[in-house]
Amino acid sequence: MSAVCHHGGAGTTAAGLRAGKPSIIVPFFGDQFFWGNVVEKCGAGPPPLPGKYITVQELIEAFKSVHEPAMRTVAEHIREVISHENGCATALRIFHAHLPLSRMRSDLESTFAACYRVDEFDLQVSRPVAQVLVAAGALDESQFRSHPTREWTSIYDHRVHVPTSGVLKHTQKAFSHIFIDTAGGMRRAANGGNLLVGIVSGVGGASKNVAEGIGHLSLGVLSLYGEVTDVLDRVPSLYDPYR
Repeated sequence: MSAVCHHGGAGTTAAGLRAGKPSIIVPFFGDQFFWGNVVEKCGAGPPPLPGKYITVQELIEAFKSVHEPAMRTVAEHIREVISHENGCATALRIFHAHLPLSRMRSDLESTFAACYRVDEFDLQVSRPVAQVLVAAGALDESQFRSHPTREWTSIYDHRVHVPTSGVLKHTQKAFSHIFIDTAGGMRRAANGGNLLVGIVSGVGGASKNVAEGIGHLSLGVLSLYGEVTDVLDRVPSLYDPYR
């Protein structure tokens, strides 16, 4: 095998380069376009050929180019570089380098990671330490609170919504864009002084309003799915008080 042709996913691209083969990337979506550009810039393959527009002639020319000595030399060089790398060791080193150790260590005993905090004494302790402190009567269970290793901020709305609120809200916006805004735009275009400009402006405005309306209808369907999922997720709490 002298070359490879594939969609350009990260793993597939890496496999082709690790084998030292020039790559023809035919991307369809996502990061595939990015990796196609990377392969082209490093000289290990021709320009990416988007799957939606690729032609037979373009594919023929691409197959010719990957057999050129210069491109094959670049691919072999990349293979040589990759063969001297230890990706797993590097990933582990980076992972450990970014661990928030100060928030993970238990203040009184470091065998286990801290999972509770005692605000009164500014302590973070592990579960075994907490059990010893409670059993010895030194602290009460109510003095402990959960101690997350990292605080994550989120814009997620944790409130339970009626499973139709999102659909109604976005449907109302869709109706407003498609019918009310479109009618208003056409009326303003008709009352303009220049008929041709008015027609172009009216059609453009109508297309934009319809597109925005369809977008809101799509969001309504997605929000309905999310709201139903939230309700179903909370159903077990009706019969399982410990959930």
